Amino acid sequence: MYKKILVPFDDSEPSKNALKNAIDMVDGIEGATITVLKVVEWHDYNAETFKIASRMSGVLGDSLDMNAISEIGEEAESEEAARIREDISGIVGDAANIEVTVANGSPHDTIVAYASDLDFDCIVMGHRGMGLVRGMLGSVAFSVLQKANKPVLVVK
Repeated sequence: MYKKILVPFDDSEPSKNALKNAIDMVDGIEGATITVLKVVEWHDYNAETFKIASRMSGVLGDSLDMNAISEIGEEAESEEAARIREDISGIVGDAANIEVTVANGSPHDTIVAYASDLDFDCIVMGHRGMGLVRGMLGSVAFSVLQKANKPVLVVK
């Protein structure tokens, strides 16, 4: 029995199917939660490379307002989470046990780290259906299957 499920979400039909399956998996289980995780690859404005490049190009002066940059990132995350909540509202209905979160990074590494760090019981994720060749070339589902130390359910 899984009580804490992570559902990586990329707006695709397979990820929506994964969310439906996760909801079915926790149906009737008291205290069960589902976290919908959207991984984005935004620029890291805190990275030294960005700071150096912006100074060299003359876009920014010698000092960066890191608080302002952080606020921009937080606002973007909040807007993306709200958009996802709206997108999945027809699937989740009024379920109170579903949380939406947005993380920045490489999708497969971020999903695996998030599941491990927050001790999820299971990852339920969609598969794009691109076949074995795409899987060997690096699909996110294939990579998560290889790297995760948690059970992974891949849904078409």
